[in-house]
This record gives sequence, structure tokens and C-alpha cells, in this order.
Amino acid sequence: MEKGELLGKGMTADVYIWGQDKVLKLYKEGYGEEWIMREAAIGRKIHEAEVPSPAVFDMIEIGGCKGIILQRIFGKSMWAMLVKEPWRFYSFVQQLAGFQHKIHKFSHEGLPSQKEKFSQAIILSSGILGDKAKKIIDFVDKLPEGDSICHGDLHLGNIIVSNDKLVALDWSGAYSGDPLGDVARTCLLINTPAIPPGIPDIVGTVSAFSKWMTCWLYLIEYIGASKANLENLDAWMLPVAAARLRARIPGEEKWLMGIINKRLEQLKLVP
Repeated sequence: MEKGELLGKGMTADVYIWGQDKVLKLYKEGYGEEWIMREAAIGRKIHEAEVPSPAVFDMIEIGGCKGIILQRIFGKSMWAMLVKEPWRFYSFVQQLAGFQHKIHKFSHEGLPSQKEKFSQAIILSSGILGDKAKKIIDFVDKLPEGDSICHGDLHLGNIIVSNDKLVALDWSGAYSGDPLGDVARTCLLINTPAIPPGIPDIVGTVSAFSKWMTCWLYLIEYIGASKANLENLDAWMLPVAAARLRARIPGEEKWLMGIINKRLEQLKLVP
């Protein structure tokens, strides 16, 4: 079988139609078989736990690149729907928070550990963090444990509305741990200052305010549903921001270091 129409392009892989009801996630050169097998295994475990997610089928190789065959989820992303129906903004934020809280009610023993995952990312960011890396890792060890399934990268762009049901895509960063670490990550994704090239500064200013408002509405909804403590959530912002440095997203480093330095000072972990 040959791959069909290109459905989407990403930093690590491109997604193509594969037959009637499947898609091919074809990874770009440089991604080895072990890494892809690990992602496929995580996807299977998530689906086995009955979390709303695509089923994982086979691994294949096409033109020297390796890929995973996944269930095709028909529908539109919440982000695409928001762009066309901006008046439904608050409804989408409510659904994001509620859906994430629903995911956090599931658990699976076979997923990567949250603390190990964050610590590894922080170590890989030590070239930027310097001696702050060890202090942050020591702080991570003191944070609460948990066994909730966490998506690790949940935002409106990877939630599909399919037959009036929500399904989350892209589980490559999933782990098991304290759900508030996952919520902190979503807050970070909402608030990122990264703006595509060519966008006027005034748009960035307006966007910064709308992101701040979106984040607070999202937190109000999530905390209302979960009865979580805002202070406990804020504690996760330090390691989540430090781990995010590893991605090296253009326009984020200065912002992330501001978050990190502020919290290190508040915790009296720096002179």
C-alpha cells in the first residue's frame, strides 16, 4: 500500500492517509527504530487504558524512514474550530480543562515516570541552566508522586472533536505522575511568547493578553473540577519550565529563564 494525502506536518513526523480508516505517522530522518518503538508502545498502553486516543497498529518503513500505522480519527481539531468560531472561545477552554481532568482519572503502571522524564529533560538543558539544573532536580524529588496518566503536551491543536466526542492525539510525551505537572505544562503552552516570523509586534502584545486570560480561565475550570490547590500547581512550574528549555523553541529561552529565576528566588534556592 502507498501512503495517501498529506494530512499534517510536524517537527518530528508527517501524517498521511493510509487506506480507508488509518493514518501513517512517518518520522523524519534521524529518528531511530528504538525511539519509534517506544512511542508506539506508549500509544498502545494509553489506548489499552481506555483513554480516548487512536489505536496503534503496525510499524513500517518507507523510503528509508520509519513510521507507525494509527487509527484515523475523523473530525476537526478544537483549534481549527476555534479559528472558525471564535465566539465559542470560553466553551473550548471549558472543554479543554474538563477533558484533561477526565484523562487524569486514568492510570497505567507501564508508562514512563513523570519525575524521571522531567529530570532527564532538565539534565539535557544543563548547558543553559548551569548549576541551577541540580537544584531544580533536587526540588523535583520533593514534589508529590502520582499515578495519573498525563498527556504531556495537551492543547487545543491535538484534541479532535469526532462525532461530538473528544479524542487526544500525539501521546509521545505521555507519562504517569502528578496531574498538576501536566496542567502546568498546558499553562506553559498557552502562555508561550513564541510568535511566527512576520507577525507585527502589536499582534504579539494583544496575543500576550489573550493568552494570559485563556490560561486563567483554563485554571479556574480545571481547579473547579479537580479541587486542586493552586499553590501545589504553581510548584510544578519550575521543573516544567526548566524541562521545556530542551525543546529550544525560538523566542522562549529568555521567557522560560525568567520563570525559572523568579521561582528559584522565591524558594530561596539561589543567593
